[in-house]
Amino acid sequence: MMSVLIMLLRKMARNYWLVLCLFGGMLLCIALTSSMPIYKNAVLHHMLVLDLERSYERTGDHPGMIAAQFTMQTDDPKAQANVLKRFDAYWSAQIAGSSLLHVAQNQKLVETVRFGLTPADSARVDPNVKRSAKLAMRSGIEDHVRLIDGRLPSAAMANGVYEVMVTDGALGQLGMLLGQEYAIKDPKVKQAIRIKPVAVIAERDLNDPFWGMQDLKNDRNTLFLPDTLFERDFVAERPIVIGKLGGTAIGDYTRFDLDTAAYVLRLKTDLAADMLGSYNYSVSSSVSVPGSEPMAAYGEREKTLRALLWSLNVPLFMLIAFYFFMVTGMLVERQQAEIAVLRSRGASRFHLVLMYAAEFGLLALAAFAIGPWLGVAFTRVLGSTSTFLSFVGRGSMEADMNAESWLYAAGAVLAAWLLSLIPVFVATKQSIVDQKRAKAREGKRPVWQLFALDLVLIAVALYGHYAFRQRMSDLVKLGLDGKSLSADPLLYTIPTMFILGFGLLMIRLYPLFVALVYRMGRRLWAPQYYTALLLVIRRNRIYHGLMLFLILTVGTGIYNANTARTLNVNMEDQIRYAAGSDIVLRQHWENDAPPAASPVTQAAQPAQPPPPDMIHYLEPPFELIESLPGVDTAAKVFTKDDGEAWLGTKSGKVKLVGIDTDAFGRAAWMKDGLTPYPFYDYLNLIASDTHAVLLSQTAADYYGARAGDTLDVGWEGIRPTRLVVYGIIPYFPAFNPNPAAGSQADGGQPRNPMLIVGHLDTIQNELALEPYDVWLKLKPGADRQALLDEMGKRRIQLEKFEDTIGSISESRMDPFRMAINGVMTLGFIISLAVSFLGFMLFWLLSLQGRMLQFGIYRAMGVSFRQLLGMMTLEQLLTTGAGFFIGIATGFAAGRIYVPLFQLSFDPGRIVPPFQVVSDRADVFRLGVSTCIMLAAALVILTWLLKRMKIHQAVKLGED
Repeated sequence: MMSVLIMLLRKMARNYWLVLCLFGGMLLCIALTSSMPIYKNAVLHHMLVLDLERSYERTGDHPGMIAAQFTMQTDDPKAQANVLKRFDAYWSAQIAGSSLLHVAQNQKLVETVRFGLTPADSARVDPNVKRSAKLAMRSGIEDHVRLIDGRLPSAAMANGVYEVMVTDGALGQLGMLLGQEYAIKDPKVKQAIRIKPVAVIAERDLNDPFWGMQDLKNDRNTLFLPDTLFERDFVAERPIVIGKLGGTAIGDYTRFDLDTAAYVLRLKTDLAADMLGSYNYSVSSSVSVPGSEPMAAYGEREKTLRALLWSLNVPLFMLIAFYFFMVTGMLVERQQAEIAVLRSRGASRFHLVLMYAAEFGLLALAAFAIGPWLGVAFTRVLGSTSTFLSFVGRGSMEADMNAESWLYAAGAVLAAWLLSLIPVFVATKQSIVDQKRAKAREGKRPVWQLFALDLVLIAVALYGHYAFRQRMSDLVKLGLDGKSLSADPLLYTIPTMFILGFGLLMIRLYPLFVALVYRMGRRLWAPQYYTALLLVIRRNRIYHGLMLFLILTVGTGIYNANTARTLNVNMEDQIRYAAGSDIVLRQHWENDAPPAASPVTQAAQPAQPPPPDMIHYLEPPFELIESLPGVDTAAKVFTKDDGEAWLGTKSGKVKLVGIDTDAFGRAAWMKDGLTPYPFYDYLNLIASDTHAVLLSQTAADYYGARAGDTLDVGWEGIRPTRLVVYGIIPYFPAFNPNPAAGSQADGGQPRNPMLIVGHLDTIQNELALEPYDVWLKLKPGADRQALLDEMGKRRIQLEKFEDTIGSISESRMDPFRMAINGVMTLGFIISLAVSFLGFMLFWLLSLQGRMLQFGIYRAMGVSFRQLLGMMTLEQLLTTGAGFFIGIATGFAAGRIYVPLFQLSFDPGRIVPPFQVVSDRADVFRLGVSTCIMLAAALVILTWLLKRMKIHQAVKLGED
C-alpha cells in the first residue's frame, strides 16, 4: 500500500503545476458548495434574531419564552400524580434540557385549590372575615422580587408552621397581618396545617422575562412557599388537591436557528398532547410561545433561499466544471503517450482509470478536508456584502460549520472526482496507433462544430428568454408578482447557455476575421507577425479551449456585475421614489375634532355637543423642523388621497398634492429620465401662477385634459376651487401611476391613480388648512440619530416618521438580496481568479511545449525581440480576442436577460420602470486583470526565452 502511495506521489510531482491547479479547482468547488448551507443557516439565523428582536420591541413579550399552564379537571390522586410525573419528565427533557432552546431561566409553578383560613389568635385578627386562599410555589421567585416588608420565609417548617410570602394586595384581600398564624379549615383538607405570612413582596422588575407568563398582579389570594418545601410536603404528599401546574422557560433567542424555529413551532401545537398523552383530557391547557409568529415564515424562507442559492451558483458550477475539463485535459494530454504505451503493453482501461482515480482521489480527500473551512470564509464574504463589490462589517453574522455543509462537501467531492475522470476515460480508448492517427487528422473540424452546438445553445437560450417573457406578461395581466419565479434555476442558467453558445459562435467565425486581417496586410507584415497570423489561422483549434474559457469567465463576470448592479439600483430607486425624500414626517396638529367614542354605553354617556361642520387645525411651528441638525432642505408637502376633480362632465377621485415649488425641488428625489423634460422645468412652469397645476398623464387621459384647461378641485365637505392645467407629467415623486392590485373602475378595468400637483398656499387659502407632511433632505453624512435626539429635546410630537435611508439599509439586509449580492460578488471575484489561473496555466504549458519551435526560430536568425513580438501578437489575437468577445457577450446577455429580473418585483407596479444598469468600473477591473495576465505571460515568456539554449532545444532525435 505504501509503495502504491509513493508511486502516486512521484507521478503527481512530475506534473505538480497541473496537479496544484486541479487541486485548486476541487478546493474551489467544495468550498463553494459547502458555503451554501453555511450561508443559508447564517443569514436566516441573522434575520430570525432581528425579527425576534423586533417582535420583542413591538409586543414586550420575550421571544425566547415557552410557557405552559395546566388546570386540573380531576381530583383523583392517581391521575394528578401521573400528570405531575409526566410534566416533570417532559419539561426537564424536552424544554429545560433541550440543546435547541438554550434555556437561561427555568421556572416551575404549582398551585393548590383554594381553602378556608381562620386566625389562630382571634383577639388580634378578625375571625369573622371570610378568607379563601391557595398555596403556591414559583421556583426561583426569591431572586426576582423585592421585599416591601418582613423577611424571606424559612426553607423548613418553624415550630410546625409554614412561613409564606404574600403580595400587598393579598394581605388586604385576605385581611391578614404579618407574623400572625392562620390555620387551614376546610372539609377537603384532613391534615392540620398552619401558615404564617412573614414577607410582603412585589416584582423587582416587570420587564424581567421571569414575569412574562404571569406577574403578581392577580395573586391576591396566593400564599407563596419556598419551592423545595412545597415540592416535599405538598407535591409529594399532596395533603391539598393540586389545582394548577405549569412552567416557563426563557431561551436565549440570539442563539436560535432554523432547527430551533421548527422545534418551537412543533411545541406550540403538540406540547400538551406529547407531554400528557391520555391524561391530556384530565387538564385544560394553555401554551404561550410569543416567538412563534415571526418563526412561522422561516420554513418557507429556507426552501426559497436554498433554491435561490442553487440557482445563483449554477453559472459558477458550470465555470468550475469547464475549468476541471480544461486542467484535467491538459494533464491527460501531457501523459497521453504514457497512457498509449501502457495500453499497447496490455493494461486495461479499468486499470488505467483506477490509477488516475486513486491519484485524483488523494486530491479530492485533501480538498474535502480543507474545502468546508474555506466555505466558512466564503460565507463571511457573502454575508459582508452590502451591494455588489461593496463590503461592510457584519460581526453579528455567525458562520459555523454544520453537518449539512459536510454533506454538501461530500457531494461536491464525488462530483468533482467523477468529472475529472471523464477526460481520462476518453483518453484510455486510444492506443499508440490511434494517437498517431488523431495527430495526423488535426485539421478535422471539432465535434461541436459538426453538430452546431453553438447554434443549439443560442436557440435554447433565446427560447428560454421568450418563455420567461410570456410568463412575465401573464403575471402583469393577472396582477400578480413573480417572486415565486425569481428563484427558478433556469433564470440563472439560460444566460450562461447564451454566453457559452455565443462564445462558440464567435470562435467559429473568428478564424475568418483573422484571415481577413492577414490578407489585408499580406504584403506588409513582418516575418514574425506573418508567422503568428498563419499559426492562429491554421492551428486555431489549440486556442479554442483558452478562448472559450476566457469568454465564459469574462462574460459571466460582466453579466453578474450587470445583474447585481441592476437589481440593487432598481430596488433602492423604488424605495427612494416611493418615499420622495430622505425623511418624511408629520407633526401633531392641535385641532377641535371631538374625542373618540368611549366604550361606555350610550345611556351612561353625558350629552355631547354636536361635532363642528369643519375641523380647525393649529399649524405647529415649521421652524422647529427646518432648523434640526443635519437638515439641508425642509419642504411642506400636503397630500389628500381622496380629493376630487371636475372637468366638463367628468369627475373622479384624485390625489391632490400641494407644494412650495422651490423648497420641494430641492428636497424631493426624482430619477433622471422619467419625464420628457427635466423635472425641475415642470416646477418652474407652475411657479409663476398660484393657480397653476400639473396633471399626471393618467388624469390627462381620463379627463381628456390639455394645457390651458381649467379644473374644479376640492374634496368632500369643501367648496372646490378653480385651477389651470399648465403641464402634464408622467411621473412625480411618491406617485405610482400604475393601478394597485384589485382596484377596478366601473367598467371592470383596473383603475389608474390620478394626480394633481398645485401650490400649497392656494390649497390652504382657498380650500382648507389641514396637516401636511414635511420632506427632509439631509446633508451628506448627517447623523439621523442626532436628529431624532434633538426632536426629543425640542419635544416635537410626531404622528408619522419614515426614514428612507433606514429603509434602504434594511433592504440591504434582506437575505435574498444579500444572497444575490454575495454570490454575484463572489462569482465576479472567482471569474477573475479562475481566468487568471487558467490563462497562466495554458500559456506556461504551451510555452514549455514549444521550446523546440522557439529554438529553431532562434537558430534561423530570428532575434529575441522579433520572437517576443510574435508571441505578443499571438496573445493579443487569442487572449485579447477572448477578453473582448467575453465583454461583448456579457453585455449582450445583460441586455437580453437582466430585464427578466423584473420578476423579483411586481412587474405591473414597479416605478421607476425597470432599467438595466452597468458600471464602467467593472469593465475596467476586467481590463486591468487581463493586462496583468498578459504582462505576467510576457514576463514568463521572456524569462523562459532568456534561459533557453539552442543546443538543448535543437538536439538530435527531438521531434
